[in-house]
Amino acid sequence: MQKNYKRKSYYLKSSAQTTFILRFMLISIIGGIAAVTAFNLLAAKKIDSVLYSMRLPNISGGGLLWSEMLYTNLFITFFILLVLTITARGLYVRINGPLRKMTNDITKVAAGDLSLAVSLRDKDEFKEFANELNTMVLSLNERFLAIKNASDQLIATTSLSSEEAFSEQQMGEIKKSVLELEKSLGSFKI
Repeated sequence: MQKNYKRKSYYLKSSAQTTFILRFMLISIIGGIAAVTAFNLLAAKKIDSVLYSMRLPNISGGGLLWSEMLYTNLFITFFILLVLTITARGLYVRINGPLRKMTNDITKVAAGDLSLAVSLRDKDEFKEFANELNTMVLSLNERFLAIKNASDQLIATTSLSSEEAFSEQQMGEIKKSVLELEKSLGSFKI
């Protein structure tokens, strides 16, 4: 039987998603209003000049206002692209900074440094994800501390026991195992 998993936490805050969507809609509305306004101004000038001269050119109605419509649309397209580029850059910076910080911290954890915590600012994206990573690192840290304590206890037990209880071969194997355990634990900074 297959389980259906529901996504229970969003790593990109819903407020950031909402803000991005609202900005996009606002830019689109402003762009549309600016396009209509600019077209009306340019068309009114053209119509005024035609009416003033009282000579109607030998072109269709659409052709009469073609250049004004073209310039208006080019200007508004450039304006919208500029604003969307600025918005996308802001979104990139807002997401890239925390991701880069977490990547650096995760690389350190992978190298064995279990003493650090991923720290992000309160308004950064991925704050919940960083908290989950910190929980994981804390759990690993506790487990390796338990292994270290067990290793220390094994060392103390083998060094305090009477050497007659173990054969020399057994003592050598125990000490070899303990040294290997310490070597593997030595790669972690606790």
